Amino acid sequence: MKKLLFFTVLLNLVTHIWSSTPELKELMRQSQPFDRGIPLSASVDALITSKKGKETLMKYNMYTLRGDGKINVMIAFSAPNSFDGTRILTSVPEEGGVPGVSIKFKSFFAIMKIPFVNSDMSFFGMDFNTGDMNPRNAAFDTYTLLETNVLEEGGVGCIVEALPLKEKLYDRILHYVDLEKKIIFKSEMYNKKGELIKVMEVLECVPIQNIWTATQVRMQDLKSGSNTVLTFKSVVYHGDYSSYVNEDFLKTGEPQ
Repeated sequence: MKKLLFFTVLLNLVTHIWSSTPELKELMRQSQPFDRGIPLSASVDALITSKKGKETLMKYNMYTLRGDGKINVMIAFSAPNSFDGTRILTSVPEEGGVPGVSIKFKSFFAIMKIPFVNSDMSFFGMDFNTGDMNPRNAAFDTYTLLETNVLEEGGVGCIVEALPLKEKLYDRILHYVDLEKKIIFKSEMYNKKGELIKVMEVLECVPIQNIWTATQVRMQDLKSGSNTVLTFKSVVYHGDYSSYVNEDFLKTGEPQ
């Protein structure tokens, strides 16, 4: 009885706290599974499974830095062989704006600077689009708290509706948030017809350096029937990755 009363009081408190827009925006800013607000390095396995069960495995290392109002990300592919040596340097403004992208393909010696990348383009054949992979500015959406609840594994969660105002990759998103871990563990994406088209789920979340970290994330494309699972390994936070996140590494693949 006491436990039930505790959760009832807690849910009422959470509903009150997160009902106002500024607090909701801050919650959603903090809860992005791909951006925990801290520089990190990780190796990633991306397993793409088609509707017919064909599997394609891609591997890359990623490094992030934050500074000067930007989030800078380096992705360096190592597999399959056709992508080995391909590197991508992305600069995402924290306060909004168009990301800057430079790519060095394995098959091209010269670096290509791309002034604009459509956010709805598939990221190298994955079920994640480029917009799914980049940190989302919370100011680009309007949020509504729909529900608070007790999670099956314990703790408190909530469901937040996001209606995009800018960079409208989807017309409506339902985010399921673990309020104790401060992480979105599931997102449902809808099109303008109200149809559920994609589902992203955190399959595994563990504390690394006292930060709850999504170490396995799946994106399902309900239209194509395919899905992509990203597995994050060797995750390290708080490092200085400037030797990797720069133009020299983009050109050579060697830390400076």
